[in-house]
Amino acid sequence: MPIPIPNFVLMLLIGIVFGGIAAVFLRGKRSVFVINILLGIIGASLGAFFPVIMGQATVVDVSTPSYLIRALGGSFMLVLLASLFRSAKPPAIDR
Repeated sequence: MPIPIPNFVLMLLIGIVFGGIAAVFLRGKRSVFVINILLGIIGASLGAFFPVIMGQATVVDVSTPSYLIRALGGSFMLVLLASLFRSAKPPAIDR
């Protein structure tokens, strides 16, 4: 049984909202805003499907809100990880 559409939409909204909030706090350019939203969606999907990816379950259990907590954690971790790599700027070359 696949994940129900309302639960899937809720999971995606978590990723969109968290990615948008992260983009505001990181004060990046417009392209960074879009990238953070996409990373939030991808992280939320990975977090919600984590037990399935690890082989501990065959379907996402939507009977409890634990998949939403995993989605929030996944989006947080992926956006945080990307921001750590993004903050390292190459040194300027003086000519």
